[in-house]
Amino acid sequence: MNHSSKRMNGMYGDRSSKRVKKECSYGASCYRMNPTHLREYSHPHLETILDSWSGSGSFEIPDKYSLQRSMITDQLNIIVEKKLYEPRAGAKAQNQEGPSEDMSQDSASVSQVNTTRTQVESDSSAVHTKVNLTSEPVKKCDKSVVKTSSDKSLLVQNCETSDKLSAGSSNREKSLSPTPGLGARIRDSSYRPVVPPARRAEDFLKVVRPRGLMRAKHAAAAPYHVFYTAVTAAPRTHHQPYSVTLLELLDPSLGELQSSLQINFMVEPAWLLAHYYFAGYSAKRLTILYGEECADMRALRSKPHVDAAHVRVATPFGKHHTKLMLLCYEDGAVRVVVSTANLYQDDWDNRTQGLWLSPRCPALAAGAAPHAGESPTQFKQDLLRYLAHYRLPNLVYYMERVKRCDFSHINVFLVASVPGSHAGPAWGLRRVGALLRQHCAVPAADGRAWPLVAQASSLGSFGADPKLWLCGDFLHHFTKTKNPPQTLTAPPPLQLIYPSLENVRQSHDGLLGGGCLPYAAAQHAKQRWLDAYLHQWSAAGTGRSRAMPHVKSYCRARGESAAYFLLTSANVSKAAWGCVNRGDGALRLMSYEAGVLLLPRHVIDEDFFPLGEAAPNRLVVPYDLPPVRYAPGMSAWVQDHLH
Repeated sequence: MNHSSKRMNGMYGDRSSKRVKKECSYGASCYRMNPTHLREYSHPHLETILDSWSGSGSFEIPDKYSLQRSMITDQLNIIVEKKLYEPRAGAKAQNQEGPSEDMSQDSASVSQVNTTRTQVESDSSAVHTKVNLTSEPVKKCDKSVVKTSSDKSLLVQNCETSDKLSAGSSNREKSLSPTPGLGARIRDSSYRPVVPPARRAEDFLKVVRPRGLMRAKHAAAAPYHVFYTAVTAAPRTHHQPYSVTLLELLDPSLGELQSSLQINFMVEPAWLLAHYYFAGYSAKRLTILYGEECADMRALRSKPHVDAAHVRVATPFGKHHTKLMLLCYEDGAVRVVVSTANLYQDDWDNRTQGLWLSPRCPALAAGAAPHAGESPTQFKQDLLRYLAHYRLPNLVYYMERVKRCDFSHINVFLVASVPGSHAGPAWGLRRVGALLRQHCAVPAADGRAWPLVAQASSLGSFGADPKLWLCGDFLHHFTKTKNPPQTLTAPPPLQLIYPSLENVRQSHDGLLGGGCLPYAAAQHAKQRWLDAYLHQWSAAGTGRSRAMPHVKSYCRARGESAAYFLLTSANVSKAAWGCVNRGDGALRLMSYEAGVLLLPRHVIDEDFFPLGEAAPNRLVVPYDLPPVRYAPGMSAWVQDHLH
């Protein structure tokens, strides 16, 4: 019999003493706010906190629960308000005499985090920026910089904050006082201060934009909020209003970061942590879900402020391919970033990447229902459904943050895929088809004049005939409209943008530019019919013709108009979009993917997006339209050319 259950019996008198409460099977990951559940089940982690609580003031929540702090605080408030638990006799006295061993360890952990200092170290044989967190005595920085043969700057010295900064941060923490609302509950004793970097980002990152301007850039990008990464070797792209760097996503003008969630496929931890360091967020909580395992990611788990989890996929043909960020701010607000870029340097250097940065989603009023603050596109509900599919305790805190925020001004649809067999239109290509069936305004009689432009960085295995999938289920769902023709008609043309060998040769990185295009010669040999659909990569309009595309996007375009625009991590493949099982009709998906679908009526209240350079409310797409077919003698890029 566990002691926590025995302690629960005292508050119910005779009725409760007749039975022992069952311990909640979810343990510390329990997210329930229902008083009935909290009354019926024992939660030892909550009871331990209440045992040491003085009866007034804030709860002493161990640092190991810091990502769940807001949720646990609410659960404790419910328990106290409803009188659902009576602390053990003598527990408070024991706490006053001295902390228990567990609480001492938690306090020591909090102390260690609060005195964390940022170090940036180099490895003379590496070409990565390495960021380590220590609590060693502060030192002044040597200003020497070393360049490798690949011109990647290394941070050679230990760079730590001054004693004065350390003392100021400590005093700031002590002076924080709670105020009403969600922000106060978040900005409690767990507050981790901004730690200004001791080195200049310009000395180590290739493209650095002035700090403090991202909020204005984001406002100017309304109503689309679609950006493309700045290309290192193309200076023209550095100053475009729709170009962005990773450091800009962490810009202080967007708000002071409290914690963040990074969901991605490939992660270069040293490079990623360097950006948090230069943003001043080296001590802030960071959770990473990643798909590609490596020694550096395993080592990252030892960092006290980083929570990293490897997401495994059942089939070797599937990948944890999503690229999504959730940025949580000290005032309770959040922003969502849906991207096409992995979190490593090459992907943000000389490649074309796209991302959507959401407007600020402020905290709801205290006491608001979790389903409040929904957008007309149901973005909040769909985001929560996607995160819930992981079934990971690492995400409970972030799901609670999403529930507590107002998403009502989000104007895009979340389109995602998760592994498994699915009935209904919730995921993959059926999700796309269902949304287009409701909202796409392409005239039924004019459908052939609106080709589907599908642009990707990789191509899947489609079979011996285009009708088996590419010009079957895929084309069918991506060309649905709200006014379908009443008679059978030929499907719209498919224009597939994928770089040719010649495109890659002319890239900023030469043949190495094809490193982000993992399509194999053996695969292409089995589907040579695909040549009839292939179009070259050309992006003169955005200055990115020589920046090979890792972006993935889909649209139906005619002239200077587009009926929709989909920006996503999903390539043209069955694993990403799904294949319909002819037996039970279920959609079989193998990968995790995420994207945003922009529909004109929800974004600009018109039927079509304007694409012309002089058009008001112009939507910028990353490539030139209409696309140009491969010239005679051209062939699709295959990764075998690298060998």
